[in-house]
Amino acid sequence: MATGSEAMRKRLTAVVLGALRPRANGYYVSDDQQAGLRVRVAPSGALTWNVAYRIKGEDKTRSVSLGPCDPAGKNGLGLGEARERTADVLKAARQGRDLLEEENQARQAKQELLTVEQLIERYGKNIKSPHRKGGALRTADDIERRLKRALRPQMQTAAEDIKRSHISSLLDPVANGRPREAEKRRQAIGAMFRWGVSKGYVTTDPTAGAETYGMGDPCDRVLSAEEIKAVWTWLDAGADRMPPDCIAVLRLQLCTGARVGELAGMDASEVQTDGDRLVWTLPASRSKNKNERLTPLVGRAREIVETALEIRKRGPLFRASTVDRALRSTDLGHALKHRKLPCAHFTTHDLRRTVVTAMDEMGISLDSIAAVVGHQRGTKDTRILIRHYSRPRLDERVESALTSWDARLRTIIDSQAGQPDGNVVRLHG
Repeated sequence: MATGSEAMRKRLTAVVLGALRPRANGYYVSDDQQAGLRVRVAPSGALTWNVAYRIKGEDKTRSVSLGPCDPAGKNGLGLGEARERTADVLKAARQGRDLLEEENQARQAKQELLTVEQLIERYGKNIKSPHRKGGALRTADDIERRLKRALRPQMQTAAEDIKRSHISSLLDPVANGRPREAEKRRQAIGAMFRWGVSKGYVTTDPTAGAETYGMGDPCDRVLSAEEIKAVWTWLDAGADRMPPDCIAVLRLQLCTGARVGELAGMDASEVQTDGDRLVWTLPASRSKNKNERLTPLVGRAREIVETALEIRKRGPLFRASTVDRALRSTDLGHALKHRKLPCAHFTTHDLRRTVVTAMDEMGISLDSIAAVVGHQRGTKDTRILIRHYSRPRLDERVESALTSWDARLRTIIDSQAGQPDGNVVRLHG
């Protein structure tokens, strides 16, 4: 019998493997049924499969471990699996290929690929960067959260391996009840992968050529005067135990018509006095159109903001109840979604639309309304002229429009049930 590191040859079986005993030095036992296959017995008694092979055209014999040997095939390769594996290695070697080296390189390449989670992280940093072309996206946090919700089951999958079928399986169930949300997710995923292609992180966009889900029925909900009064009264009464800061933001939106995300993120540093006026300056970094916007706070809006300033002298004026951060538009959406409303369902954007509609019915010019709510002024043909040459003092028009709307809102809120609201033109329901 061979000793030390010298190899012996046997017809390997489970019984033979179980009978091998360790020695002072490791040794090999070759399988006389499968050429090239050996089992190494370590001094500790551990058994390891080994394959010896020579690549076609080479003189050197290579010896590579195939992993632990387990006759039962539970915690390593069984005898049958080891023989099949060795046969595959030898077949490739006769063709001039090193199968084990090819597999090792493939594993390394796989490890270097970004996972979906890592791609989202890098994309999130990009759209939040102030150095990005066009500046940081105002909705970057919302986009990142939407991507994580949409791709949660595939977070540890290599981004390169995501196919159109994966996207369909993730978004089709969402589209059954919420086609608008499914389409937003599809667009966000597509934007991220196209960015990944431009950076060389992935080679294709899995949403390319995919059918759109549409945006659902167009939103045209406008609250009637009775509904406005009901909502305001409901908010005053605690809004089904809604957090006070959420209530303040919703009331502020009814007073100003501003985007709920812009109002929710209002910081004490953005509010300044100008003589006897109180002015909120929305910085360009938080504005959807990337333009700074001045909003004189009048009437009830001023009361709400002054009350918040008494509580918080610095930092975000309206904060989440569970963590110390500024409220987000999603917080307000959830706050409305999970409560019994005082009228037919409405969203924060419906409140914004209601204010715009009311101002239009009051005869306020569309240009002034656009300045109030942060939309572009003018038509498509005149926007270049406005952008480059027109510099009117819009804050005066804004103050006039908001003052008129505040007076009308007070009339609506103070009106008696079943009674007309004075000289106020009724809003369309």
